[in-house]
This record gives sequence, C-alpha cells and structure tokens, in this order.
Amino acid sequence: MFPAKSPVVCQLYRRREEDDDSSVSCGHDNPAFVSVPLDEGDAAAGANASNINLGTRGNVTVSAPPSASKDISLLKNDPPDRQDTHKLPNGKPQGSVEQKEVISSCGEAKPAVTQQVLAAFLAALTHVALGAIVGLPGVTLPQLTDPRSSDLHLGINQVALFGSLIHVGGVIGSMVGGVLNMRVGQRVTLLVAMPLSLVLWLALAFTPSVWLLLFLRALLGATQGLVGAASNNYVVEIAQKEIRGRLTGFTDTGRQVGFLLVYVVGSLDLTWREVMLVCGCITAVPPFIGLLFMPDSPRWLVTKGRLEEARKALAFFRGPRYDSQPEYDDIIQQFEHTTNNKTGFSDQMNQMREPSVFRRMVFLAFLMVAVQFTGNMSIATYVVPIFQASNSTFNSYTSAILIGCIRVVGTVVSQLLADRLSRRIMVIIPCLACSVTLAVLGAYFFVQSQQMDVSSIGWLPLTALMVYTPFVCIVQAAISILRAEILPTSIRAFSAAIMYVFFFMGMFAATYTFPAMVGTIGEYGAFWSYSASCVIIALVVGHVLPDTRGLSLEQIDDLFRYGKKYIMQSMNSRFPPQKIP
Repeated sequence: MFPAKSPVVCQLYRRREEDDDSSVSCGHDNPAFVSVPLDEGDAAAGANASNINLGTRGNVTVSAPPSASKDISLLKNDPPDRQDTHKLPNGKPQGSVEQKEVISSCGEAKPAVTQQVLAAFLAALTHVALGAIVGLPGVTLPQLTDPRSSDLHLGINQVALFGSLIHVGGVIGSMVGGVLNMRVGQRVTLLVAMPLSLVLWLALAFTPSVWLLLFLRALLGATQGLVGAASNNYVVEIAQKEIRGRLTGFTDTGRQVGFLLVYVVGSLDLTWREVMLVCGCITAVPPFIGLLFMPDSPRWLVTKGRLEEARKALAFFRGPRYDSQPEYDDIIQQFEHTTNNKTGFSDQMNQMREPSVFRRMVFLAFLMVAVQFTGNMSIATYVVPIFQASNSTFNSYTSAILIGCIRVVGTVVSQLLADRLSRRIMVIIPCLACSVTLAVLGAYFFVQSQQMDVSSIGWLPLTALMVYTPFVCIVQAAISILRAEILPTSIRAFSAAIMYVFFFMGMFAATYTFPAMVGTIGEYGAFWSYSASCVIIALVVGHVLPDTRGLSLEQIDDLFRYGKKYIMQSMNSRFPPQKIP
C-alpha cells in the first residue's frame, strides 16, 4: 500500500476555485483566451447546468458539466508519483499529450536555459581549482626533486605525500562540507571555500620548509572536499531533467580545464612557487564573484522550509515566462513523502538506513573508490614523471599539455553524450576501452623492463594515453552524474558529502601507492592492475545500475524505491496514447 498524496499539494489543489466556463482557457487574467469544446453529448447534458471545475495546471483550467462528475475522480491510493491527473468526461486524463498541444498552441513558454547554464558555468569554475590542485605535482615535482636546486627538495616518501596528502584533506573537507551543505546550502559553501583556497595557494607560494609545504597541501585538499559535493549538487538541483546530464558535465569539464591550466603554467619558464601563485589567483577569484549573484538551490530551500524563496529561485532558473508551478509541487510532495518533514541530522541518518537508499549508497561508495584505480588520478598526478620513465620520443611537458587538452575534449564529448546515451553505456563501454589501452601501456613498460630496445615504438606511451584519456573522462563524467542524481533530494546534501569521503579515500590510496607499486611490481604491474579494475567496474555497473537518463530527480528516487515497472506505469498514466476528440 503506497502512501497517499502530500497534504501540502492537496491543499494547493483545494485552493483552486471553480471556473464558470466549460472550456480549457489559457491565462487566468487574460481576457483573450482559447476555448476547446467538450464532447457533444456531455456539452448537451450540461447546457443548462453549472460547470464543474476539473482543476488547474499553471495557466490551464479544465471544466466540465455536472453530468460528467461521475467520470471525474482524483486517483486515490496511487503510489507517490505526485500524480495530480484528473479525468475529462470522455475518460481521458487531463495531462495528456493532446492537452499539452492545446497548451502549446496558447503560447506557453519553454523553460529558459541561460540562467541554468550560467550557474553551471560558475560551479564549473570552482572545479578548475580542483584540477589545478590535483595536477600540480605533475609539473612541479621535477623541480622539487632536483638535487641541484637551491630551493626545497623532496625525498621519495615526501614525493608520495606531496601527491596524496590533498586527498586526506579532502576527506576532512567532505565531512565538514556535508554539514555546511545541509545547514547553509551548496552556494554558500562554495562562497566559503573559494577565499580559503586563495589564502592557501598564496601560503604555499611562500612556504619556507618542506613540512609546512606538505601541511598546506593537506589543507588545500580540504577545500576540494568543500567544493566537490557542493558544486555537483548545486548543478543537478537547479537543472531541468532534459539538460541535467550536460550541465552536470560542466563541472567535470572545469576540472579537466584545471589540469590543462596547471600543465600549461608549469611548462612555462616559472618556478614552482610562481606556478602556485598564478594558479591560486586564476582559480579562486572569478567563481567567488559570480556566485554572489546566484540564488540558492530551490530543492535545498524546500528542505529548509523556505518555500517562497524556493519558488522564486525555481522561477529564476526556469525563466519568468515559464510555468514552474508543477515542478515546484512535485519537489514539495517528494520531499514530504520521503521525509515527513524530518530534516535533522539523526533523521537523515535514519533515512540512509532505508533499504533502497542504503543499496544506492553502497553502490556509489564502490564506484567512488574503484574509479580511482582506473589509473586516472595516478596518471594526472604523475604525468611528467611517467613520460620521463617511458623514454618517450616526445617532450614530457609537451606530452602533458597534449594530454590535458584531450582531457578537456573528452569531457566535452561526455557532455554531448550524457543526455543521449544511457548511464550504463557511458560507463561500461569506456571502461572496457580503458582496460585495453592500459594493458597495451603496461606491455610497453614490460618490454622496456626486459632491457629490450623500444626506441622504434617510443611513440606508443603518448598514443596509448591519448586514446585512454577521453574514455576515462567519459567514465568520470558519468559517475559524477550518478553521484548527484541517484541520491534522494531530502538527504542529497549530506549523503553526497559522505560519497566524497570515499572518493577522496580512493584518490589518496591510488596516488600514494602508485610510487610504491612502481617500485615493487614496476610500471607494467601498476597499469595492468588498473586495467583489471576497469573490467570489474564494467561488470558491476552492468549488473546493478538501471538507466536514469531522461527522468526527473523525483522519478529517479521512485525508480530505486519501487522499480522500473512502476515508473513506466506512472509515465503512461500521465501521457496516454489516446486522443481527446
């Protein structure tokens, strides 16, 4: 037995007054309207009677004569699909495709995308900082490990810590960020993280000792934790479902731009201190200024009971001419159904123990850790040393810049595919492609370790990574979308931060152990291990993950709670194939 309709939404429908005209009218306050006659039999039966109001939807009012009242019913005991469909006298649901055609003929505006794109772009700028933070060792370690340098010098263990301590800070930052996301919202959390990031970049540029350098790297990693969940959640909650995949991909593109930025700056004739100074100023200031002028997420505002602000924020992101009331009603009803207005910390922890939610979190936790052992972070962190070890025929810094460019291109491609391919395909096929290229790269290093001449195939390491990089970027983008969209709205702010704890733990393990793996089983062993991880991810995703493409966040939650069959029935009841005469 499914729960009944939300009392808040029912109250909204009870407030709708009866209309005295047996027609479908566009624009309550507009004297010019379009009428659509009902069936002839029904019209004749009710010619001399008062009209019965069938409910409204935005600017559309549907009315019928009293004789048809026996056919008019609000669906009772429905599963919580936020279905507010009333039946017309001929038995056709009010929300049918044909009625939508009537609405379209009346000139209903489509949702605006400019505001959504701008907000996603600003969130993506915060991820530029993340890419620069992670990619920094790839171009600065040659200077920091140069024994001839008169500046700071790192030993072998310190190199591993320099590359991985940011992820320890990321774990801490994710836990703090989870509380901030829940209390003050994603946008304010980002506004806190950006100035903190700038201060830490500047401190790194002027640090006088190795231990302080490592400590500041860990603190800088904490800003990763603050930014990660907040920016992704912000984008997924303000985006309409038709473009949610593409807009969520903006943050991944921003992160890849951050890698490219630090690779380009690091290849210039600058010291590692100057590289840090430049990266800090570029990555922290612009997003902070832009986010000052954005509203909070409407879904987060609903969780805090700030309904009027939520309505205004949703209207801002959908545009003033678009009727966002149905989406607003859906958000409120889904929130009340899943939480019963319990939003405290202990209440959210209890919700996470619900079987359907717990299964999602276990699945996501696996992805957060396993995806780090696809080799993506290790290659991004140690890109120049890897090319130097391969004895490639190409300049190591030039190769790093080329890989950075391909990372950006691969992520842009993932945005174009996000709303056209299922999430399963976006993970499985690229994972298998990554497995093949990593196996080839491992074979190259194995041949080299056998003291065989590889000068004739010195092009292979760069070529293999050029093929590997766009595929792994597609995998990362797809998992970022899943991380944001399959968690319930009521606990997304806090649970996404928990997922980032696993994410950064996996990153720390992958980047810290890579130098040790190279020292024990060689580069070939490390890359073959990453190849096997890609296959495991593809198998698990193929077995566990349903397709969420094209569904609203509320429908995705119902999909995991009640199954695909329920979603199909819900969508069919909203958009039946019959036509209204």
